[in-house]
Amino acid sequence: MIEYNGSVILSGHSLSRGESPMPSDNDVAVQIDKILESRWFSRSERLCRFIRFSANHALSRGADRLKEYLVGVEVFDRGPTYDPRVDPIVRVEARRLRAKLKAYYASAGRDDQLRIEFPKGSYSPVFRLRPSRQYAAIAVSPFMNFTNSTSNESFCEGLTEELIHHMAQVPGLQVVVDHRASPGVGYGENLQLPRGVTKWNLRGSIRGAQGSLRIIVQLIETASGAYIWSETYEPAIGDILSVQEDIADAVVARFQSTLELP
Repeated sequence: MIEYNGSVILSGHSLSRGESPMPSDNDVAVQIDKILESRWFSRSERLCRFIRFSANHALSRGADRLKEYLVGVEVFDRGPTYDPRVDPIVRVEARRLRAKLKAYYASAGRDDQLRIEFPKGSYSPVFRLRPSRQYAAIAVSPFMNFTNSTSNESFCEGLTEELIHHMAQVPGLQVVVDHRASPGVGYGENLQLPRGVTKWNLRGSIRGAQGSLRIIVQLIETASGAYIWSETYEPAIGDILSVQEDIADAVVARFQSTLELP
């Protein structure tokens, strides 16, 4: 094992995972550094030592199981008389390690391609490469104001921004803003987006209806120009931000259920 500025340069033996994709030693080293720099591990020297030591052991020894005794001596500075049956330090810290890794991958590391896991009852890590995520793209066009009130321009802008924000949270979806669409452009012209750039176009408009607003949202297939769906919302007059957020939530739910995205 070689250390350089606190980073472990791992040996050249990768774990056999059958036909599953295998991370390189460098992939593992980079992922470990990223994990240990996170807020869950940056102040926990012993857990950092635990991950580094166990990863090096796994990559250099292959299928050899890492013994509790060896972890206690090499990581937690127990002496040669260390007895795991009497001193549970390794088991206790292993539980902490699993909990912190779970928290890391549920938040900061949720998009990481490489996962480092410690199966229950084992002190040897398992390295898992997730399949590369396939992204689809959607263009969001600014909403059109078909009311007589210029004050509704700000409502259109806010609703567009809220939809962009909510769409950007959908896993596997890239959001593109159709900047060419503007109040001075014909409504039908907003559909002419470059083929191959986006799969869908989300657009909408607002109209006045006896003192209330009618909001129409449409999802269109970019390549064909076909309408996938069109929804109408007539929100009660109230807090504008809440109205915009509720509509964005409903549109995203409709989008996900229709296209069965993850």
